Amino acid sequence: MVVNASDVENGLRTFIVQQLGWHGQELTSDLSLIENQVIDSLGIFEIVNHLEAQYNVEIGDEDLVPDNFETLDALARLVVAKSQAP
Repeated sequence: MVVNASDVENGLRTFIVQQLGWHGQELTSDLSLIENQVIDSLGIFEIVNHLEAQYNVEIGDEDLVPDNFETLDALARLVVAKSQAP
């Protein structure tokens, strides 16, 4: 399965709005999700479950660092990297 970063970002935008109930400022690629309180620890858990199911990737404990969840772009890069891992 080829994973496109842009598709991951768009899917995450939809997920955050529809499933996590975000109704604040626009979710741009570089908006700080943690600093702007778009996601919290429960949101991270829900995003991990969503990404693993949607893109058939495994996000391990070592990946659960703030840098990977800082922006939509960072999350998309994580998913793309995980999808290309052997």
